Amino acid sequence: MGVFKSLREKNSVIRFLVNAQKTPWYPALFALLCIISGTHNHTVYIPMLWVLTAFLLFSVLFADDNKVFLTPLMMIYFALGCDTSSDAFLTSNGEMLSFMDKHVLVQIVIICTVCVGSLVTRLVMDGSLAAALKKRRFFTLSILVIDAALLLNGIFGPVYQPVNLGLGALIAAGFTVVYLLACGIVENSDDPKTYACYAMLGASYVALLQMMRVVVEKYKSGDLIINYKLEGIVVVNKDILTLGWGISTVVGAVIALGVPAAMYLAKNRKGSLFTYFSAPLLILGTAIINCRSAMIISILAFVVCTVVCWFSGKNRVLIRIYSAVLIAAAAGACLYINFSVTPLAPLFDEIIELLRLDADGSIIGSRRTELWKNGFEDFFSAPIFGVGFNDGGYPPELQSENLFSNMYHCILIQIPAAMGIIGCFAFVFHGVRFAWLCIKRFSVDKLLLLMVPLMIVGMSLVDNFFFYMNFQIFYGIFLVMAEKTLNETK
Repeated sequence: MGVFKSLREKNSVIRFLVNAQKTPWYPALFALLCIISGTHNHTVYIPMLWVLTAFLLFSVLFADDNKVFLTPLMMIYFALGCDTSSDAFLTSNGEMLSFMDKHVLVQIVIICTVCVGSLVTRLVMDGSLAAALKKRRFFTLSILVIDAALLLNGIFGPVYQPVNLGLGALIAAGFTVVYLLACGIVENSDDPKTYACYAMLGASYVALLQMMRVVVEKYKSGDLIINYKLEGIVVVNKDILTLGWGISTVVGAVIALGVPAAMYLAKNRKGSLFTYFSAPLLILGTAIINCRSAMIISILAFVVCTVVCWFSGKNRVLIRIYSAVLIAAAAGACLYINFSVTPLAPLFDEIIELLRLDADGSIIGSRRTELWKNGFEDFFSAPIFGVGFNDGGYPPELQSENLFSNMYHCILIQIPAAMGIIGCFAFVFHGVRFAWLCIKRFSVDKLLLLMVPLMIVGMSLVDNFFFYMNFQIFYGIFLVMAEKTLNETK
């Protein structure tokens, strides 16, 4: 690595690019390229993925601050475009790979291998990973316990198959590798917490703008907006919205995770006007595409973050002013709707009805309660190790073509049903460590950083986000950032 360090010091262009990657403009540029890439087919997104990979390789060779790796780690996944129609998830029975042309999958695998391999090589060569592994980490033991429970999922159960071991290993690998990589990244970084929040906010804007482009295109074609039987309710038909990397609920969850990141930046950095009002804008995005869990959890997160930021941080007075303006604008909008459009009371009743999770007689079409009932039955049939991830909550005739769609769509049921008492113990142990991290040497900054993994768990109460690789990336990175805050707090 010495020769590349020498080149960086001698060449002004390389030195400029290295310094530029450490600024918020690099996540912004990366986000812009991801937006372009993710809204086109493989004729655009494959070349763009190679360009983004080149950015990463440049950082691997020349960067003098590991935090710059957070940008590609958190965003490059969202550069995947779509080679089929936006209702591909429904028409393919949930086959995830149906979104992409089969001929480009080899290139995608190569790109993933190059990105992960080069990043790991860099962290090994500069000693960051070794330094991270030598330290006593806050979550190492609890993550290893979860890994063991994941590998044992469904063993000795009535429907156990060897594939359960592979599925558990897949989830454990993502959960653990990301955590270790993030530990290595913070070892040689200057203020990686702020940088991680810029990258998270960038990823949320990528998801929002990519989905809004699809929404606008569908609106122009006249097959997106649906008038429900409830008078006054007009919503987006989210079932026909698919990006190359996820369906509408997944997109909504990514949008929502930008809320605490925006509030962290509003509390601590210049440009608080933009970052503060990014939070309600992202919440509005979840509402436009009718993602219920993301909408509710993001609103709760925004309220908590705003309240704690009133009393802490150099921008607390500005945040109070912004909050007053937002409250006044919301009150004005409510008065306008109430007196000029439709009375609010019946409208709120209709919205509450729209948010129901029960499928019986509901317009939503949700089957959550049936899945949860099946989960309880599966747990009692194999209480020690569960029935495993391969069983799922749907009967064979209704199962989709991917692991995650067949889950129980509730983390509180998924863990005992798939992993039994052993899994419950592992996650309770992890949860206790999580709570202790939040309480020990409490700081508002640490709470704001922990809001990202908390939101992932909260949204997983009615979905499977906790087990998705892209959400494991966010979860692991912000756990490590909260750890770092703890270590810096006296």
